[in-house]
Amino acid sequence: MVRAGAKVKVIEPSHRCGGAIRTIKEAGWLVETGPNTLQLEGEADRTLLRQYGLDGCLQEADPHSAQRFIYAHGQLHGLKASPLSLIKSNLLSWSGKLRLLSEIFRFRGGYEGETVYAFAARRFGAEAAQLLMDPVVSGVHAGDPHRLVMQNCFPSVHALEEKHRSVILGLIKNKGPARRIVGFPDGMQQLADAMATPLRSGELELNSMATLIRRDSQGWNVAWRNAEGIENGARARQIVVTVPHWQWPSLPFDESLRPTFREWERTEAPPVTVIVRGYDQTAIRHPLDGFGYLTPGSENRNVLGCLFPTSVLPQRAPAGKVLLCCFIGGARHPALARKSDEELRAIVDGELAETLGASGAPEKEWIQRWDRAIPQYGADQTRREAALDQAESAHPGLHFHGSFRGGVALMQVIRSGDALGAKLLTT
Repeated sequence: MVRAGAKVKVIEPSHRCGGAIRTIKEAGWLVETGPNTLQLEGEADRTLLRQYGLDGCLQEADPHSAQRFIYAHGQLHGLKASPLSLIKSNLLSWSGKLRLLSEIFRFRGGYEGETVYAFAARRFGAEAAQLLMDPVVSGVHAGDPHRLVMQNCFPSVHALEEKHRSVILGLIKNKGPARRIVGFPDGMQQLADAMATPLRSGELELNSMATLIRRDSQGWNVAWRNAEGIENGARARQIVVTVPHWQWPSLPFDESLRPTFREWERTEAPPVTVIVRGYDQTAIRHPLDGFGYLTPGSENRNVLGCLFPTSVLPQRAPAGKVLLCCFIGGARHPALARKSDEELRAIVDGELAETLGASGAPEKEWIQRWDRAIPQYGADQTRREAALDQAESAHPGLHFHGSFRGGVALMQVIRSGDALGAKLLTT
């Protein structure tokens, strides 16, 4: 929008841009305690990043990290992006594999508000739902597949059944562009900084809090206070709210929006604690030849999964060192995320020793607590989004944007933000 000549003012309560992005650079280590990478789908995504001058500095994921692991039956099962990989693995029983493959012969079904687990069990069988879909939901949403709604969480997969009758046949017929996992030399913060770079002097107000948001016949009046206590204000035709939904009641809107905020008060966003550890490579028995691993809920483990950041982007640690990034809590075990540092360390010690053969204490450790992490697209999501649509219609020029609607993945949020910016330019 700025490049197109629009006048923009960004009010940011933090000392930096980026929100949930958290990049730490320390003595040769590059650590992410928020989003680790970006998943690009097609040339349009690359073009979007090119607008921010990022295309030339993308770091492609190491090809060896294409393998994903699922920890089940007491061992890690490596899976690649091919049906043959799943057939060769012993993750599913032969009856489970046959049931999964029989999906191509099944009729359409389902119902409004069908959960992710119910959809997967109906299409692919209970075993595949438990051992494949459950850990995916845990990895993407930190959620419970028995409560999240398929159409809201994975709309493109849900649409394949509607259009092609079979999800598998739909994937074969609609082979889209290859997905690419990328990072940046200075971490994900480089992405946030590049997106903020076009803002001219005075257009970005860091360490500032909004104190007034009111609409009159001429547009929106916004006032804010910076860290020094200095008040300022501006008038705008369009206002975009990007703060998380649980912070909306604290925003200085008038009472007319309170009913909408109440619709969102009970939207779950369970806590997740991220523990990143740096080890000498010799302290890890597993070759770490993949992206990481996830665990199905049926395994009753205390860790949702673990990423292998230095296998994906090897430049993230000093020579001979590796990073491991564990996730604890989510909808599966929210109370675990709130345990003390020492209790969490004991959990991770046991987990990594059992799953990856880690021995000894880590050389480095970073702990990030997210008290409210990923919004859960449950049974009430459609109604809540409709209430938000109505609020925006009733208050011309008001827009809400973030992972609470339209997808939780970072690239989805970037795409929808770009589309919103293009729309505002036309109005």
